[in-house]
Amino acid sequence: MAEGKENNNVYDFTAHRIASQAKAYADAGDTDAANTLWNALQAYLRGLCDIRFIGGETYIVDDAEGKENNNT
Repeated sequence: MAEGKENNNVYDFTAHRIASQAKAYADAGDTDAANTLWNALQAYLRGLCDIRFIGGETYIVDDAEGKENNNT
């Protein structure tokens, strides 16, 4: 996108996907999984972790330790 444009359409797919997954879990009644994803989303947006999608699964990577955790 050209610099100086007022509307920047850069979109964070990771945040969108995690929010969508969390909502789907909440709608299905799995509040534990939903809360885990909401917490992961907050940590991701604060820059405290990274989120990766590997083989359709969601992994939360603790940046401080470099560990991958499959949370869904």
